[in-house]
Amino acid sequence: MTLYDFLMLKEQVQTATLVIKGEHIATLNNGATKYMLFALEGIFVEYEVEQWTNKIVSRSIFCSGTQLDKYVKITARSI
Repeated sequence: MTLYDFLMLKEQVQTATLVIKGEHIATLNNGATKYMLFALEGIFVEYEVEQWTNKIVSRSIFCSGTQLDKYVKITARSI
């Protein structure tokens, strides 16, 4: 699936596809919010989730770049 194909899906279908076919990469806890990174065939999706209500505050979709930097530090420590 390409990034374009993924973006053409409805948001609910994107989320379902991530849950079924994707992989949870990392979670960063930032006090009031947590960031959850998922990967699907070279596409990365980051959800910002409000800690107390467990509601999604924002979502970022990308293939690479500086958005991944904060997760590289986390996964490097766990290796």
